[in-house]
Amino acid sequence: MTHALLVGNPNCGKTTLFNALTAQNQRVGNWPGVTVEKKTGTIQTPHQTMTLTDLPGLYSLSVDKEASLDEQVTIQALTTMPADVLINVIDASHLERHLYLTTQLLELGKPLIVVLNMTDGAKQQGIDIDMHKLAQQLNCPVIGMQAHKAIGVSALIDQLVCLPAPSNFALDITQELHDAQTALSQHLVQEKKLNTVRALYQAKRILESGDDMRDYAYIIDVTMPYDILYADNRYQHIHTLVQSVQKKKNHSSESITARLDKVVLNRFMALPIFFGVMYAMFLFAIKVGGIFQDFVDISTHTLFVQSSAYILKLMAAPGWVIAFVANGVGVGINTTLTFIPVLAAMFFCLSFLEASGYMARAAFVIDKIMRLLGLPGKAFVPMIVGFGCNVPAIMAARTLDSERDRILTILMSPFMSCSARLAIYTVFVSAFFKHNGQNIVFSLYVIGISLAVLTGFMVRKTMLGGDYSPLILELPAYHLPTSKRLYRDTALRLRHFIWRAGKIILPACILLGGLNALSLSHGMVQYSSGEHSILADAGRFLTPIFYPLGIHTDNWPATVGLLSGTLAKEVVIGTLNTLYTQSPQILDTSSFHFWPSMAEAWHSIPLNIMHFVETLRHPFGDMMSSEPLSRDMYGAMSQHFLGQAGTFAYLLFILLYIPCVSTMAAIRQETHAFYMWFSIIWSFLLAYAVAVGFFQLATWTLHPLSSALWLLGLAFILLLFVLSLTYLSPKNHSLCFVKSCTTSR
Repeated sequence: MTHALLVGNPNCGKTTLFNALTAQNQRVGNWPGVTVEKKTGTIQTPHQTMTLTDLPGLYSLSVDKEASLDEQVTIQALTTMPADVLINVIDASHLERHLYLTTQLLELGKPLIVVLNMTDGAKQQGIDIDMHKLAQQLNCPVIGMQAHKAIGVSALIDQLVCLPAPSNFALDITQELHDAQTALSQHLVQEKKLNTVRALYQAKRILESGDDMRDYAYIIDVTMPYDILYADNRYQHIHTLVQSVQKKKNHSSESITARLDKVVLNRFMALPIFFGVMYAMFLFAIKVGGIFQDFVDISTHTLFVQSSAYILKLMAAPGWVIAFVANGVGVGINTTLTFIPVLAAMFFCLSFLEASGYMARAAFVIDKIMRLLGLPGKAFVPMIVGFGCNVPAIMAARTLDSERDRILTILMSPFMSCSARLAIYTVFVSAFFKHNGQNIVFSLYVIGISLAVLTGFMVRKTMLGGDYSPLILELPAYHLPTSKRLYRDTALRLRHFIWRAGKIILPACILLGGLNALSLSHGMVQYSSGEHSILADAGRFLTPIFYPLGIHTDNWPATVGLLSGTLAKEVVIGTLNTLYTQSPQILDTSSFHFWPSMAEAWHSIPLNIMHFVETLRHPFGDMMSSEPLSRDMYGAMSQHFLGQAGTFAYLLFILLYIPCVSTMAAIRQETHAFYMWFSIIWSFLLAYAVAVGFFQLATWTLHPLSSALWLLGLAFILLLFVLSLTYLSPKNHSLCFVKSCTTSR
């Protein structure tokens, strides 16, 4: 079976081509870090099946020991993984820069196919490339490609079927480089027992990267800047080659990208524009997605909860069976599907911003703030990924060059509001902040980002000292995303969330529903109402811990929701929905009418459209909702939570407290157990302090003395914890808590 490796610079369209060749839907983007691990798929042809591996992007094979983990993954795959052919993807509009990696790949001695991608973009910039002449100069096949339109894919598959011969490309180098390269390769053959080809490649990499040269001081002159000489020779060769194959028409007019960047990246306007874009995204998600949320909620509650209870009642099923099916399975399905409209709108906005090219610029905008605090600006790129899920955000930290920066970014990422938290925000703002929900959600996202930056600053000043790495990021040209790509990216994210959330929420709701329908009496387990269930007793026992942030004993389901949220944040709303709606009334189906309930669901859409139009007239909304809460869960929430102050304090705790199990496992995998436990303890302390602090300030006039004591006590505990981090710093102990991620790969 033919095995091909897909390699190229970041942001050259590798993953888009991978999807086109393998008919997969891997996530694509236009900034480095979208692919942080190698992904494998298959190419089906009439005659054979081929394996294709998509490698993380890199700019050069000459990387030093401090290279980012994704670059190390690619280097290791290219040098150790058996491959019949390499596919080098090049951005046609940046030919000279991308050919640096191409010339290095040619020197590996493996068959190579060059894919000249984004040829349409190059033509728009007046760039004309003679691909036939380029193929002659490189001595390998060159194929024009528009991967996003699948143009050129069939020609590439035909070329893969008829594998090309290895190229005999050789870079012209100076006599000094030639002598050093010869001497070093001969030494590697004799001492390391490498074959001639492998030894020559290893000698080139040592000289070109500058690594370990002092180990060979008795063979070569280590005072010579071989790395600079190599780069100069390579660039001169590439420049001459490009001059012979590329013609560029003079464009006197300024590009649209340059004109937009004068505004978007303006030193005074960039930050307000960033926050404006973020606010508009949340406004769109909450309001446009909210148009259909009532429809989904009412219709799924009718179909899966009320209908199942009605049918089981007709069948004379026992009460515990009705509670298990209706309040367990039914509520689990209802809870999962209710998130879809708002999340779909949110994912659509994120996909648009990413594909348009703005998200890469957002990292540069935030970099100004990060640098003022001594934090790596590049850390914000993985943090943006955290808006979808914290786990890939932690994995994306592999793109950072410094191990300190990687750990720092990983510890900051859990404070980014993931899609699961957005689902929680959506339910609460629908109940308590119906007309200004976008303001509440926006404030939560800003608070999360701010406290992530604060955490990074604190860790940098205590446990992880050192200088930050500068942000070097390629800014893609602005694009108007196609509807096909927006649909595909939105559907991919939504399907991933539904699958991940559904397989957790449904079992959790069934378990919680069962525990809330059973009680222990004289050592016997029996059916009981929720007020006297096993779960209620456990919730009441733990609830006093959260009393200072506005959760009273009768609101024990909120405590259970926090506990279940440590498994996955998606489970919080499923827990609340199960516990708040489960009551003896579920057994009373006399008032259930299927068609009127479905009609109510359909009727909610035009009503919400009218509310949306009103929102456009008053985008900042009213401070209070004038509409009564109609559904069981919202009604129960309004009775148990202490108004908007208690609700916002609860949301602050949700935002900041212990990461989910998957996130904690990712932190453990990418760093060390020490940093996982630090994240757990710090996030709980910070969440408790912020939530309690807000609620005590909001209710100060009711109990000024106790509020003051709480605020002083929390401030003292946080200060003590921060000061203790100085003594936990690896630089102050012989035991280093930092574990290199490369040792486990």
